[in-house]
Amino acid sequence: MAKPSRKKGKGAAAATETKEGAKTRPKASFAETAREYLVAILVCLVIALFVVTFVAHPMAVPTPSMDTPPERQIPGTDQTLGDYNLLVGDRLIVDKLTVMSNHFPLSRFLKLDHPIRRGEVMVFKAPDRKNGHYLIPYVKRVIGLPGETIEIRQNQVFINGCKLVEPYKYHGLGEESLTPYSSLPPLQIPADHYFMMGDNRDFSSDSRDWGTVPYDFVFGKPLFILWSFPDNMVLQKIFPDQRYRGVHEVNAPMDILQLYLFRIIYFYETRWNRMFHFIPRGMYSFEGAPAPGLPMPA
Repeated sequence: MAKPSRKKGKGAAAATETKEGAKTRPKASFAETAREYLVAILVCLVIALFVVTFVAHPMAVPTPSMDTPPERQIPGTDQTLGDYNLLVGDRLIVDKLTVMSNHFPLSRFLKLDHPIRRGEVMVFKAPDRKNGHYLIPYVKRVIGLPGETIEIRQNQVFINGCKLVEPYKYHGLGEESLTPYSSLPPLQIPADHYFMMGDNRDFSSDSRDWGTVPYDFVFGKPLFILWSFPDNMVLQKIFPDQRYRGVHEVNAPMDILQLYLFRIIYFYETRWNRMFHFIPRGMYSFEGAPAPGLPMPA
């Protein structure tokens, strides 16, 4: 009976010492507390900056260049254009690590690199440096690869003389309607360059307008839609005079404040069915034989 009593006594003494130690512990000064919070914030900022720079990057789709009718059926499949389209206001998570790994010799040696393939949607810096919005990244689909010869005849794309069948594309003005970009004479794509086009062909500023995209301008590949919100609807409510063609043109401080305020008010308009929708690679096929002296495109 004595042993438990001794243990209890030791435990009580330890508890007393702990309490006394807690009472006598010096209180951190305001400067020490502020320094700890500052260090924690800086560490978080460094991690966030690293992730945004090298791993993943959020972006919003600013224009309807990839907007196609979601209900339109793709012939011969059970898919619709809704499986491929990107709407104005879609917030994308862009994978930067996959593309940037191509620049490292070790990644190529270990076969971890990811070559840019036809049909993929890519994000890149605007090649049109004269455009006032050149800082806004572009999102388009890869149509032509380095070294290939591309030609457009009456809205139909030909690669090395072969007809490119693109189920994902859409002509809002009609397949037979001709625009200044319905035709393009044969163009050999330079080495390390890509020919990019929007799926909404009649309302897309792309390589038909400002030329091919250098490989170094490509910095990411969209993975999925994180959040989708109808920015155009909000824009029309705030500015019925249509002073802005898209949210990417809103630059006045008070107008930007109104835009964010209306996004909060109309948050219930979120397109929930589009959230976490993965961006697939576009299916395609070729018809016909290549032009003399040119290889069959892959």
